[in-house]
Amino acid sequence: MSRPRSQSNPNPRRPRSPYTYTPLPTPRHIRLIRLLHYDSPFEPPASPHPPSPDAVELLVVPAESFATFHRRDDLATTEGALLDTYTTDVRTLGAAVAGGNLSDFFRAYLGGGRFPERHLAPRRDDGRRLTFAQVSRLWIDAVCIDQGNAAEKAAQIPLMGEVYSRAGRVLAWLGAEEGRLEAFGWFHRVVYPAVRDFVVGCEDGRAKGMMRLREGNFVDGKFWSEVVGLKEVIGGSWARAWADYWAFYRTRRYFHRAWIVQEVVVAGRFELMAGSKGDELSWEDMMGFAFFLGHAGWLDVLDALAGEMLSSAHTSAMTRGFSVTDISAMQRQHQGEKYKEIGWVEHWWAALSGVRRRDCFVKQDKVFATVGILQQALPEGTPLPFPVDPAATPEEVYTHAATTLILNCPQLTLLSFVEHPFYRELKALPSWVPDLTNAKFAWPMGAFDTPFKACILPAASPPQRTVTSSGELHLRGFKLDTISLKTEYEPPMNIRLAEAVLQFLAALPVTYPYVKFAVEEGGEKVEGQFREPALVHTLTCQEASNINRGKPEETARLSVSFREWLLIALGQVYAACLLQQGDKEYSPEWLAECEGRREVIERVIGGLETKVLVPDVEELRAHGEAVAKAKRGEGPWPECVVSPQEFKDQIRRVMLYRCLFRTAEGWLGTCSQTSEVGDEVWLLEGGAVPYVLRPQKMEDGQERFMFCGECYVHGAMNGELVRQGGLEDRMQVVVIQ
Repeated sequence: MSRPRSQSNPNPRRPRSPYTYTPLPTPRHIRLIRLLHYDSPFEPPASPHPPSPDAVELLVVPAESFATFHRRDDLATTEGALLDTYTTDVRTLGAAVAGGNLSDFFRAYLGGGRFPERHLAPRRDDGRRLTFAQVSRLWIDAVCIDQGNAAEKAAQIPLMGEVYSRAGRVLAWLGAEEGRLEAFGWFHRVVYPAVRDFVVGCEDGRAKGMMRLREGNFVDGKFWSEVVGLKEVIGGSWARAWADYWAFYRTRRYFHRAWIVQEVVVAGRFELMAGSKGDELSWEDMMGFAFFLGHAGWLDVLDALAGEMLSSAHTSAMTRGFSVTDISAMQRQHQGEKYKEIGWVEHWWAALSGVRRRDCFVKQDKVFATVGILQQALPEGTPLPFPVDPAATPEEVYTHAATTLILNCPQLTLLSFVEHPFYRELKALPSWVPDLTNAKFAWPMGAFDTPFKACILPAASPPQRTVTSSGELHLRGFKLDTISLKTEYEPPMNIRLAEAVLQFLAALPVTYPYVKFAVEEGGEKVEGQFREPALVHTLTCQEASNINRGKPEETARLSVSFREWLLIALGQVYAACLLQQGDKEYSPEWLAECEGRREVIERVIGGLETKVLVPDVEELRAHGEAVAKAKRGEGPWPECVVSPQEFKDQIRRVMLYRCLFRTAEGWLGTCSQTSEVGDEVWLLEGGAVPYVLRPQKMEDGQERFMFCGECYVHGAMNGELVRQGGLEDRMQVVVIQ
């Protein structure tokens, strides 16, 4: 006997039993959530979390294989789904939804009496409409996959690319929090159109319009009023409005999730929703505005502004800036099937790089969150080149991924993304495998688009490489030399870097022999390059970072900028000594240290027999006096202080986490800050750049190496040593563990 219909309706106050997942019939089946109806909001019971909507049903597709949790006397439709399914509260489905975020989503998605009408309306101007079946059936990974079943996860993860790409739309839920949402929407609704119209309508062209933006102060109301035409700002302060806009990205956990990369990249239709009322946001507007901010050069200043106005909780996230532009670029590449041109290896690594800068609860997801992208990029019918095993350790998963990359790419690009050892969380990883749990690595010189070709051999035969079951990488290479001198690490914007560069310069011979220029010395022609230009090229890795590499005028311009950089940095030491004298805020010990640094500078400069780009002591003193007067408000700043410095802009990236080194035979270069005297510089087959390896003493007497990062070696970056011939005689098998 069936019970009355009224007894079968869900009761929000009735105790709910947890849902028990039943096995999926085949590896190709997925579960869906179907929304049957939604009652008016009711008074929530005494609970730390708000209640979820009741009419939520888990079922399995295809339709002939429905598996629902139900009572036997419920009535079924012809397709096998239940009209009034008895359901449990979705918060009991697992820890992933215990925090109430999924409950908040359902209330926003269904609330306000606007379901399903608003979800059926066309989006923007494309005229596309969704059907009721599309808006009432949802796939949510945290619920639709049995998170406690490793075998099921292994089968479901490879299907996620299909789920996202075939969905009617992919809807990103940013959370119910209202904070900063109004300001965020105002920037897209008001500021973005105004900026776009200003650039497009600029009388001198778009390039001039962007230049005017670069020159403008984006926290100055006068700039927005007189230049762009915006006379009012939300909240009354441009600085506060910009900080709120920046913080919106940082405080929304969604933007820092590893899975966002795959969701956005493979989605055929991607939209966002936030706030208690379910405000829908435009991904296209977000990307367009982020594009303007990047090209206007405002991101670095905005980062600094946010750091001053916001707490560390908003500024300590791994991702830089808004953390969405990298995904947008990859989305365009993927949907344009760029991987057919560049290859699946490069395309997949771009996905891994995007995931690497984001967070996830399970470390293995740093790889698994890209499987959908990889599967679509692989040639049709090609199986995944590594196992998807959620039960494997992070070390095993990362090593499988790195092995796939290293064996399928002719170049050793992967090695350019290996981080410093002391940043590693997974200490047991082989030294050549990137630890994807962090993104603290130097700006890569040997990336996919690098112009370097230090040891790129003719493509007559593929490079000889193997990876053992223990994670040892076997490949060929030859030793260039051993590091005999290395500077201590100083950050690129630190004055002490200039002091270290000056002392390193004094330790070099007047001419550098490995770059062939005819220079005059004592009336005779000597083969080599003056040490100052050689050092400029080394510090900037100019060949990698400038499209005009090698042009005399470009070298001359950088050299002049190098001299200004030295003058400004070293002159600051002189200015500090003048400002501290007689100032009670500075201790005698601090002044003594400053005076000692000044004396070292004067001694080093005085000992230079020949100097081309080094300012003399009198010039440094004059500059220091001018700076000290300017800081006291007694005069203008020196012109070189306020003018742009090309050299400084170059080293901001190149010298991050890197130091200068010299080898026993006089090679000059930059290497990882963790490299040591005694480490060896090697050219490895397929390496666009040289690498630093550390010999390891093994009990079995066999030679092994630890990978210590890529390096720049001046005069060996463009295949010069390969072209000399006789390379096969120098090649040997190298084992990196």
